[in-house]
Amino acid sequence: MFHTSRTWYTVAPGDTLPSVRLHGRKGPGDAVDALAFFKPYRRAILIGVPGAFTPGCSKASEPLRHRTHLPSYIKAYDELKRKGVEKVVCVTVNDAFVAQAWADQLGAGDKVILLADPKAELVKSLGLSFDASGACPLGGIRSKRFAMVLEHGKVIKLNVEPDATGLTCSLADNVMKDL
Repeated sequence: MFHTSRTWYTVAPGDTLPSVRLHGRKGPGDAVDALAFFKPYRRAILIGVPGAFTPGCSKASEPLRHRTHLPSYIKAYDELKRKGVEKVVCVTVNDAFVAQAWADQLGAGDKVILLADPKAELVKSLGLSFDASGACPLGGIRSKRFAMVLEHGKVIKLNVEPDATGLTCSLADNVMKDL
């Protein structure tokens, strides 16, 4: 299920990622440019989550492990590699230290690289942000839950949850069907 209407968000298949600064494992001093980071990879997956440690993003207990966002990619890592995926990256609108603590807690290791988008610059530039300051306990600007397949920094496939936070089209099993 692909939602590519530009009325919903800005980015669509065929677009190139913007040059936006993201932060890696070592904190703010470990910054990378999003486009430069993905450009060398023939095939990569970028997933976006509303927030680290949130239940839909990270609940790892069985039987839900395969139905939650980030754990579904950790679990599917070997199959993704067999299908030609060279890098799996998760971006979260949190600071780099929270992102790293979350990666450590889930045992992401080198299977899924966590990058922080603390000012939501990437997700805003892609049109994949939403305001969670109302009834949602996350507060402020957050990332819609999405998964995109990239080739050398260009969006090839894009799955965005219709309600911004659900767990359907952006799970690893659904993305693998399109590889």
